[in-house]
Amino acid sequence: MAEQAWWNRVRSEWRANQRLRLAALVALVILAAHGLSSLDARTEAHRKRHADDLELQARLEGLRKQDDWSARAEEAATRLQEMRQRMPEVSSAGLAQAELQNWLGELAASNAMAEPRIRVEETLDVPGHPEMWQVLARLDGQIPQYGQAAFLRAVSEALPWIQVERIEIDDSAPARLNLVVRGYYRRAQPPAQDAAVQPEGGG
Repeated sequence: MAEQAWWNRVRSEWRANQRLRLAALVALVILAAHGLSSLDARTEAHRKRHADDLELQARLEGLRKQDDWSARAEEAATRLQEMRQRMPEVSSAGLAQAELQNWLGELAASNAMAEPRIRVEETLDVPGHPEMWQVLARLDGQIPQYGQAAFLRAVSEALPWIQVERIEIDDSAPARLNLVVRGYYRRAQPPAQDAAVQPEGGG
Protein backbone atom coordinates (compact mmCIF):
# COMPACT_ATOMS: atom_id res chain seq x y z
CA MET A 1 0.00 0.00 0.00
CA ALA A 2 2.80 2.38 0.95
CA GLU A 3 4.75 1.38 -2.15
CA GLN A 4 1.73 2.10 -4.35
CA ALA A 5 1.37 5.53 -2.76
CA TRP A 6 5.08 6.23 -3.38
CA TRP A 7 4.79 5.35 -7.06
CA ASN A 8 1.67 7.53 -7.40
CA ARG A 9 3.57 10.45 -5.89
CA VAL A 10 6.51 9.92 -8.26
CA ARG A 11 4.21 9.86 -11.28
CA SER A 12 2.49 13.01 -10.13
CA GLU A 13 5.80 14.83 -9.67
CA TRP A 14 6.96 13.59 -13.09
CA ARG A 15 3.83 14.96 -14.81
CA ALA A 16 3.93 18.25 -12.92
CA ASN A 17 7.72 18.95 -13.09
CA GLN A 18 8.83 19.83 -16.60
CA ARG A 19 12.46 20.47 -15.50
CA LEU A 20 12.69 16.95 -14.15
CA ARG A 21 11.54 15.54 -17.48
CA LEU A 22 14.04 17.70 -19.39
CA ALA A 23 16.91 16.72 -17.04
CA ALA A 24 16.05 13.06 -17.47
CA LEU A 25 15.93 13.46 -21.23
CA VAL A 26 19.34 15.19 -21.29
CA ALA A 27 20.82 12.46 -19.12
CA LEU A 28 19.37 9.81 -21.43
CA VAL A 29 20.83 11.54 -24.50
CA ILE A 30 24.27 11.81 -22.85
CA LEU A 31 24.23 8.13 -21.88
CA ALA A 32 23.20 7.14 -25.39
CA ALA A 33 25.95 9.27 -26.95
CA HIS A 34 28.55 7.83 -24.59
CA GLY A 35 27.41 4.32 -25.39
CA LEU A 36 27.63 4.95 -29.14
CA SER A 37 31.11 6.49 -28.75
CA SER A 38 32.35 3.49 -26.76
CA LEU A 39 30.86 1.14 -29.33
CA ASP A 40 32.58 3.01 -32.18
CA ALA A 41 35.92 2.89 -30.33
CA ARG A 42 35.65 -0.86 -29.75
CA THR A 43 34.62 -1.41 -33.35
CA GLU A 44 37.60 0.62 -34.61
CA ALA A 45 39.98 -1.29 -32.31
CA HIS A 46 38.65 -4.63 -33.60
CA ARG A 47 38.93 -3.40 -37.19
CA LYS A 48 42.55 -2.29 -36.69
CA ARG A 49 43.49 -5.54 -34.96
CA HIS A 50 41.92 -7.52 -37.80
CA ALA A 51 43.84 -5.47 -40.38
CA ASP A 52 47.11 -6.03 -38.47
CA ASP A 53 46.42 -9.77 -38.34
CA LEU A 54 45.82 -9.86 -42.08
CA GLU A 55 49.06 -7.95 -42.73
CA LEU A 56 51.05 -10.30 -40.49
CA GLN A 57 49.51 -13.31 -42.18
CA ALA A 58 50.47 -11.92 -45.59
CA ARG A 59 54.06 -11.35 -44.46
CA LEU A 60 54.35 -14.85 -43.03
CA GLU A 61 52.90 -16.29 -46.21
CA GLY A 62 55.47 -14.37 -48.24
CA LEU A 63 58.31 -15.64 -46.04
CA ARG A 64 57.01 -19.19 -46.27
CA LYS A 65 57.20 -19.08 -50.05
CA GLN A 66 60.86 -18.08 -49.99
CA ASP A 67 62.98 -21.17 -50.52
CA ASP A 68 66.48 -19.68 -50.12
CA TRP A 69 66.67 -19.71 -46.30
CA SER A 70 69.01 -22.68 -46.21
CA ALA A 71 71.33 -21.01 -48.72
CA ARG A 72 71.33 -17.80 -46.66
CA ALA A 73 72.12 -19.74 -43.48
CA GLU A 74 75.02 -21.54 -45.18
CA GLU A 75 76.35 -18.24 -46.55
CA ALA A 76 76.18 -16.63 -43.09
CA ALA A 77 77.98 -19.60 -41.53
CA THR A 78 80.67 -19.40 -44.19
CA ARG A 79 81.20 -15.68 -43.61
CA LEU A 80 81.40 -16.23 -39.87
CA GLN A 81 84.02 -18.93 -40.35
CA GLU A 82 86.02 -16.69 -42.68
CA MET A 83 85.84 -13.89 -40.14
CA ARG A 84 87.10 -16.18 -37.40
CA GLN A 85 89.95 -17.33 -39.61
CA ARG A 86 91.08 -13.71 -39.97
CA MET A 87 91.27 -13.35 -36.19
CA PRO A 88 94.88 -13.13 -34.97
CA GLU A 89 96.09 -16.54 -33.85
CA VAL A 90 98.38 -17.07 -30.86
CA SER A 91 99.77 -20.21 -29.30
CA SER A 92 99.78 -19.07 -25.66
CA ALA A 93 98.19 -16.61 -23.24
CA GLY A 94 101.48 -14.73 -22.97
CA LEU A 95 101.62 -14.24 -26.72
CA ALA A 96 98.08 -12.82 -26.65
CA GLN A 97 99.26 -10.20 -24.17
CA ALA A 98 102.36 -9.48 -26.25
CA GLU A 99 100.29 -9.10 -29.44
CA LEU A 100 98.00 -6.53 -27.85
CA GLN A 101 100.92 -4.66 -26.31
CA ASN A 102 102.67 -4.52 -29.68
CA TRP A 103 99.51 -3.29 -31.38
CA LEU A 104 99.08 -0.50 -28.83
CA GLY A 105 102.77 0.42 -29.15
CA GLU A 106 102.48 0.70 -32.93
CA LEU A 107 99.25 2.69 -32.54
CA ALA A 108 100.99 5.18 -30.24
CA ALA A 109 104.05 5.48 -32.49
CA SER A 110 102.09 5.91 -35.74
CA ASN A 111 100.06 8.70 -34.16
CA ALA A 112 103.08 10.48 -32.65
CA MET A 113 101.84 10.04 -29.09
CA ALA A 114 104.01 11.59 -26.40
CA GLU A 115 104.75 9.76 -23.15
CA PRO A 116 102.76 6.63 -24.04
CA ARG A 117 102.14 4.21 -21.19
CA ILE A 118 100.71 0.75 -21.83
CA ARG A 119 99.33 -1.62 -19.24
CA VAL A 120 98.16 -5.10 -20.24
CA GLU A 121 96.01 -7.29 -18.00
CA GLU A 122 95.99 -11.09 -17.78
CA THR A 123 94.65 -13.20 -20.63
CA LEU A 124 91.17 -14.62 -19.99
CA ASP A 125 88.95 -17.19 -21.64
CA VAL A 126 85.95 -15.97 -23.65
CA PRO A 127 82.78 -17.40 -22.08
CA GLY A 128 81.04 -19.73 -24.48
CA HIS A 129 83.96 -19.72 -26.94
CA PRO A 130 86.72 -22.06 -25.74
CA GLU A 131 88.66 -21.46 -28.96
CA MET A 132 89.21 -17.77 -28.10
CA TRP A 133 91.16 -15.63 -25.62
CA GLN A 134 90.56 -12.04 -24.55
CA VAL A 135 92.96 -9.46 -23.16
CA LEU A 136 92.16 -6.10 -21.58
CA ALA A 137 94.71 -3.27 -21.92
CA ARG A 138 95.05 0.47 -21.38
CA LEU A 139 96.97 3.16 -23.24
CA ASP A 140 97.63 6.59 -21.73
CA GLY A 141 99.49 9.46 -23.34
CA GLN A 142 99.25 12.69 -25.31
CA ILE A 143 98.33 13.06 -28.96
CA PRO A 144 99.29 16.06 -31.10
CA GLN A 145 96.87 18.88 -31.73
CA TYR A 146 94.24 17.94 -34.35
CA GLY A 147 95.39 14.31 -34.20
CA GLN A 148 92.17 12.94 -32.71
CA ALA A 149 90.53 12.07 -36.04
CA ALA A 150 93.51 10.09 -37.32
CA PHE A 151 93.81 8.26 -34.01
CA LEU A 152 90.13 7.28 -33.95
CA ARG A 153 90.33 6.13 -37.56
CA ALA A 154 93.32 3.91 -36.75
CA VAL A 155 91.46 2.38 -33.80
CA SER A 156 88.36 1.68 -35.89
CA GLU A 157 90.42 -0.18 -38.49
CA ALA A 158 91.20 -2.84 -35.88
CA LEU A 159 87.55 -3.80 -35.48
CA PRO A 160 86.08 -6.26 -34.75
CA TRP A 161 88.94 -8.01 -32.94
CA ILE A 162 89.91 -4.92 -30.98
CA GLN A 163 86.92 -3.52 -29.09
CA VAL A 164 87.05 -0.09 -27.43
CA GLU A 165 85.79 -0.32 -23.86
CA ARG A 166 86.42 3.35 -23.00
CA ILE A 167 88.12 6.34 -24.57
CA GLU A 168 88.64 9.79 -23.09
CA ILE A 169 90.26 12.74 -24.91
CA ASP A 170 90.38 16.17 -23.28
CA ASP A 171 90.46 19.51 -25.11
CA SER A 172 93.99 20.53 -24.16
CA ALA A 173 96.83 20.87 -26.67
CA PRO A 174 98.37 18.37 -26.86
CA ALA A 175 95.35 16.37 -25.75
CA ARG A 176 95.49 13.86 -22.91
CA LEU A 177 94.17 10.49 -24.01
CA ASN A 178 93.05 7.42 -22.07
CA LEU A 179 92.12 4.35 -24.08
CA VAL A 180 90.90 0.98 -22.76
CA VAL A 181 90.55 -1.83 -25.29
CA ARG A 182 89.75 -5.51 -25.27
CA GLY A 183 91.55 -7.68 -27.79
CA TYR A 184 90.32 -11.09 -28.99
CA TYR A 185 92.63 -13.82 -30.23
CA ARG A 186 92.18 -17.30 -31.63
CA ARG A 187 93.89 -20.17 -29.86
CA ALA A 188 96.32 -21.94 -32.14
CA GLN A 189 95.35 -25.59 -32.38
CA PRO A 190 98.12 -28.07 -31.55
CA PRO A 191 99.27 -30.26 -34.45
CA ALA A 192 97.33 -33.47 -34.77
CA GLN A 193 99.06 -36.50 -33.29
CA ASP A 194 99.50 -39.62 -35.38
CA ALA A 195 97.02 -42.28 -34.45
CA ALA A 196 99.71 -44.93 -34.29
CA VAL A 197 103.22 -44.25 -32.99
CA GLN A 198 105.94 -46.47 -34.36
CA PRO A 199 108.09 -48.03 -31.57
CA GLU A 200 111.71 -47.05 -31.56
CA GLY A 201 113.89 -49.47 -33.43
CA GLY A 202 110.85 -51.08 -35.01
CA GLY A 203 111.40 -52.82 -38.30
